[in-house]
Amino acid sequence: MQCIPIECNDIIAQFSHTNCNTERKYMKRKLLLLLVALLPMIASAYQAQIGGIYYDFSGDNATVTYQNEYSSGYSGEVVIPESVAYNGKTYSVTSIGESAFRGCSSLTSITIPNSVTSIGIQAFDGCTSLTSITIPNSVTSIGSWAFRYCSSLTSITIPNSVTSIGREAFYNCTSLTSITIGNSVTSIGDYAFDGCTSLTSITIPNSVTSIGYYAFRDCTSLTSITIPNSVTSIGDYAFSGCSSLTSITIPNSVTSISSNAFSYCSSLTSITIPNSVTDIGSRAFQNCTSLTSITIPNRVTIIGSKAFYNCISLTAITIGTGIINIGKEAFASCKELTDVYCFAEYVPSTNINAFPGIGSATLHVPASSISFYSTTEPWRYFGKIVSLVAEDAVTEAKALPILIQSNRGTITVQGANEGTEVSVFSVNGMKQGSAIATNGLATIYTSLHPGSTAIVKIGEKAIKVMVK
Repeated sequence: MQCIPIECNDIIAQFSHTNCNTERKYMKRKLLLLLVALLPMIASAYQAQIGGIYYDFSGDNATVTYQNEYSSGYSGEVVIPESVAYNGKTYSVTSIGESAFRGCSSLTSITIPNSVTSIGIQAFDGCTSLTSITIPNSVTSIGSWAFRYCSSLTSITIPNSVTSIGREAFYNCTSLTSITIGNSVTSIGDYAFDGCTSLTSITIPNSVTSIGYYAFRDCTSLTSITIPNSVTSIGDYAFSGCSSLTSITIPNSVTSISSNAFSYCSSLTSITIPNSVTDIGSRAFQNCTSLTSITIPNRVTIIGSKAFYNCISLTAITIGTGIINIGKEAFASCKELTDVYCFAEYVPSTNINAFPGIGSATLHVPASSISFYSTTEPWRYFGKIVSLVAEDAVTEAKALPILIQSNRGTITVQGANEGTEVSVFSVNGMKQGSAIATNGLATIYTSLHPGSTAIVKIGEKAIKVMVK
């Protein structure tokens, strides 16, 4: 431990023997400045170098820490031991401290022992020569910015012991091609894998409940992603700019698609929006230039501004019965749009610019609502407004391995995929009811009379049946 300088003792003695307030204030200020200057000396007293690695000590534990200002930084291969001896005492190495290896551009590999439970904020930030690292099963948390800008890192396995991946943990790891995430991780932090341009695939375990803002933004080599049913929220820009992503399935656990969640996914050709979703955020699918069709389920009430802006390959849109509001330029610059099927009986509140350039497109609406759509902007600007017949919006499904039975207006469907929405319409497009297939079975009670014709819509397919 460093001794207190003699000058400090002199000031303290003078301070205690004077009654002059001005002089006391002056000496008090001088003493404060001396103590501030002394802080680095005090701090360094708790740091020790053992085997080329610097540690801080607390209780029985040691934390790997940054080197002091006079060192050149860690380089080459570094092996962290499970324990170290210092001043006659043995300490267990339990953590890699904040910024411990930050900016060590010559560090090529690191061995972390099983005694370590946490990797601190910015622990390996900017270690541009680090190619691989093994995180032991003892680690429970990976701090924010922990591996940011590790541009030579090619793969990473996050063990089952880890419960959270911090903000920007692997930001701009441009050589990272694969990631294995353990099944205890519950949250993927904001920007966690943002800019990982070599990442081709990733499996998100069922333990994850939230995907943070910008989590996978600009992962331009990512071709597919499976989001498990445990996920309830997908942050803004989560997959924005994933230009190689061709398809994605959103689970029924998700209730909202956030702003810009899939914007600029220019290779995305299909996406399934689950029945659980109630709103689609602004710019959610903006510039998805390969998307050809979209079905918006019945529970969606709001389509945000520019939600499908510049989806230049979009030819058909199906909008469910629950829509209440469609925002500004929601479908602007969808130049190939030919048909819009809107099942809402009441005309939704719609911004005047929601469907610009639709003079040659056909609008299909319930027969009883044609007059209302025909006199309401911007709907009246469609080239043609016709009665909605359910089979117009979908392809017939006669080849499906599904059994459809009816009894006094009750329609029963057997063999539908789990979670699929099954809807029944009359031939004039009026919806009679719907149900979600559970254990392959869906039952819909209707007011249709025996002898009448019904359209049974099963997911994206439909078939005409006779009601008995």
